Amino acid sequence: MRTFILCLLVGAGLAMLVACSLLEPGEPETTASPTPPPAATPTNTPAPVLTPDTAVATPITQTKTTLTIWAPPEIWAASESGQATLNAQLNAYRASHPELDIRVETKSATGQGGILSYLLTGRTIAPDILPDLVALPADQLPGATTDSLIFALDDAIPPTYLEDLYPAGLKLVTVGGKLMAYPFILTQMPHLAYNGAVFTATVPLTWTQFIALPNQSLVFPADGTAGATLLLQMYLDNGGQLLNEAGQVELQVEPLAAALQELRDGRAVGFILPQSSNIQTLEESWQVFQSGQSSFVQTSATQFLRQQQTGQSFGAAAIPGRERPLIPLVNGWAWAVSAQDAAKRPLAADLLTFLIDNENLGEWSQSSGFLPARQGAFFYWPTTDAYVPFISDQLLLADAHPFPSGHPVMAALGGAVFDVISLAKSPQLAAEEAIASLNP
Repeated sequence: MRTFILCLLVGAGLAMLVACSLLEPGEPETTASPTPPPAATPTNTPAPVLTPDTAVATPITQTKTTLTIWAPPEIWAASESGQATLNAQLNAYRASHPELDIRVETKSATGQGGILSYLLTGRTIAPDILPDLVALPADQLPGATTDSLIFALDDAIPPTYLEDLYPAGLKLVTVGGKLMAYPFILTQMPHLAYNGAVFTATVPLTWTQFIALPNQSLVFPADGTAGATLLLQMYLDNGGQLLNEAGQVELQVEPLAAALQELRDGRAVGFILPQSSNIQTLEESWQVFQSGQSSFVQTSATQFLRQQQTGQSFGAAAIPGRERPLIPLVNGWAWAVSAQDAAKRPLAADLLTFLIDNENLGEWSQSSGFLPARQGAFFYWPTTDAYVPFISDQLLLADAHPFPSGHPVMAALGGAVFDVISLAKSPQLAAEEAIASLNP
């Protein structure tokens, strides 16, 4: 019994020594306030096990920034291979930018349901669903700029990307001295196509020599927009101006009559097919050409490339002019930044820069059948295609088309071409009446 009591006293002393040793040097001793004894607990209930510094698992949700692209179906799905190429490029961009969610929506380019209409109404009604990057026809850029629907690229595009542009492309996207978009393809590029099995000589450079070719003929849409563009090219080739001293659109009688006389000469010698006056589109002209009724046809680069993809082979040549080939007039499509959120504009510009990289643009344009707006993109086209050096040289000479297809000037020119090719009016009278229709 004495031994048991002694052990209890020794154990109590050791406990006090251990408690004292746990105090930090200099740490003041505290006097515990009296507390009520703990409530009795059943002896068969284990005490809770506490794990110090246990991390509480909290689910973390990572949000992505969404970039939305609007593009018309004629661009997004111009061909199956073109769409597959663009999809692959966007997937590559997504993989290198996991913080972004890239979405593509197709919208019509024109009309009340067109891209500009949606942008104009949507910014006040539903700004959250508007795109950050849009593909627009170049002739819509002035209107989009006026309504502040797109934003200037300023220094967002590397200087080398601008230096590599064909001159006409840069002109198409410059509005009020500012770069409002970046052109990625050039369209409506006019030139001639001919049957190499029928015509084996060199195509003359001047119109007089051209229409004097024996046993040859030309068909073109003299009752359509392409015919009006041909007359506009001839008008400019004859020294015609488009603006008067006050800066207003105005045509001059003498150079217009001279251009119409050239067309009449071609019709008079039988070189221009009479049925040209009944043709409105390039597609109709091509059908006449393919049927063997003519050896030459006015075409566009887009049409020519599509025919190449079918395996057909034709020669290509510039359209002869008064002293040298005519200056081609082109239009195009451009990528524009439309993000309403200013913080997203640099992101949209970076995506734009990726899409217009020479390799990406070259591969997509070739697979889609479009002319790239950058010279370097042609390095990614087949090197064995003789059409590439020809059309690249033509693009270096090309100028931006000054009028959209629905402009009154184009309507007046189209009427004049029809009147002359159908032999309804003389070149002088057709010119005078065309100009009078613009100045009622």
